[in-house]
Amino acid sequence: MVSPTLHVIGAGLAGLSAAVAAARDGWRVALHEAAPMAGGRCRSFRCHLLDRALDNGSHLLLGANRNALAFAAAVGGGETLAVLPPRFPFLDVKTHRLWEVRPGRLPAGVWQTIRALGLTGIPHGQSVANRLGKTSAFAHLWKPLCEAILNTPPEQASAQLLARVLRTVFLGGHAAARPHVAAAGLSALFSAPAEATLAAHGASLRYGRRLTAIGPHVLEFDNGPVPIRDGDRAVLAVPPWVASQLLPALPPLATSSIVNLHFRLDHTAILPGGMPFLALVESLAQWLFVREDVVSVTISAAGSLVDRPAAAIAQQVWQEIAPLLQGAPQHLPPFRVIKERRATLAHTPAILRRRPGPATHLEWLFLAGDWLSAPWPCTMEAAVASGLSAARLALGRDDMSFA
Repeated sequence: MVSPTLHVIGAGLAGLSAAVAAARDGWRVALHEAAPMAGGRCRSFRCHLLDRALDNGSHLLLGANRNALAFAAAVGGGETLAVLPPRFPFLDVKTHRLWEVRPGRLPAGVWQTIRALGLTGIPHGQSVANRLGKTSAFAHLWKPLCEAILNTPPEQASAQLLARVLRTVFLGGHAAARPHVAAAGLSALFSAPAEATLAAHGASLRYGRRLTAIGPHVLEFDNGPVPIRDGDRAVLAVPPWVASQLLPALPPLATSSIVNLHFRLDHTAILPGGMPFLALVESLAQWLFVREDVVSVTISAAGSLVDRPAAAIAQQVWQEIAPLLQGAPQHLPPFRVIKERRATLAHTPAILRRRPGPATHLEWLFLAGDWLSAPWPCTMEAAVASGLSAARLALGRDDMSFA
């Protein structure tokens, strides 16, 4: 008799975490992915324009991201993480004033604001700007943190969700706020070791096959059907716009854009503040990350930019950041611009109310993804946690973990 199979559709972080959790628990696992590779939005690729390996987007993990860190450790990718001191440098591009945020050492009034966020009730529909817009630290701290954490303008973003994240990170002690950087790239941290783990457990990895429909007892792929037999389970770990095409009862969820830029220098890049990342204010560029001779820029809540020509964005950003980089040329160096039009949900109060849970109308099918209802915004942590949760529900194993 053939053992039951867990079918996981989607090999992003949510799908990989569900598949790895089930495989480690002894289940037969079949992983199906439309793309030719795993990783989804959290992957590395070879950029021929820069002749360098780049991450699709720049990401920080924090010590508070316990599920993501446990997953990386479980598959063997955790050893590629660089663990940094718990401090976050900020720089005003106009004045060149440099300061930093760290647990126990925050700008005047910030501790009180964070504590107030945790101690007083926040109406569900209140925006970040409405809650914090009149504070002295709004423009130079809360706005950049809001856009980085929620990828949503503070005039629209949920104050309740931002408060939850800030309390977890900044009131959780030094360990919770400690940054972790994927020193060898996101694929080396997550997808490559996860694929190796799945292969070692006998899982079937099937790339280049797209799910086109879901029937009462069948998964219809573009290269043929896969029947769901007694005892089989499935986890649908795809973006919300794909999931809603397959399951029309799911609510529509608005998304928000991110623009990432990568510049290659002719020397190792060093940032002010002494860390491999730097937050910027009073500029189009919001966060800088450096890895050897590549400087990467992240611009969140970037809906106004995605239709601008890539070269125009790169030129404007380079003019802002070149004076901050030792030995950087004034002329535009080789660059790559990546526009993620639907990078995350728009974390507005209205959209957060619509985030669905993992159950579906089919008893054998469960959802996974960072866009589901969760205490975190759309992040690597939310993706991994949702994959683990879906695996627990599908297999009936509440005690399943990556420990």
